Amino acid sequence: MKILDVSAGNRAVWFDKHHSMATFLDIRPEVEPDIVADSRNLGTFTDGSFDLAVFDPPHVNFGKNAEMSKTYGWHTTVEIRDILERTAIELSRVVRPDGLLALKWNDHDQKLTTVLALMPSWEPLFGHQVSIRTKHASTTSWVLLRNRREV
Repeated sequence: MKILDVSAGNRAVWFDKHHSMATFLDIRPEVEPDIVADSRNLGTFTDGSFDLAVFDPPHVNFGKNAEMSKTYGWHTTVEIRDILERTAIELSRVVRPDGLLALKWNDHDQKLTTVLALMPSWEPLFGHQVSIRTKHASTTSWVLLRNRREV
């Protein structure tokens, strides 16, 4: 099995942060990914190269000077939607037909249904809410999606 994590960051979701089946990609060189690249352009990979992708995109427009922006980067809502749409297209290409995508999403700014609508090449199979925040009402979910691309 070949796995592509397109938002690796500090690999917080991984038990084995150097898993031999995974290729870790991030746009930020300071987090030391295997490959420094923008998930919206995966041109270095051939079609159907991976069986599974992991995607934990930016969720919230914190504001340019917020502490969270210093850690995760600052993204406008428009840019977040662009990242979602264009990365979903690229992932559909590089993940084999019927391959899988594990998506982590926090709905603080945009609801999960809105996000899934931005990713029509992926069929949501099932998911689970894993945390609910009350201070700033939001829910974090993991969703498993199937690549609808045909051979």
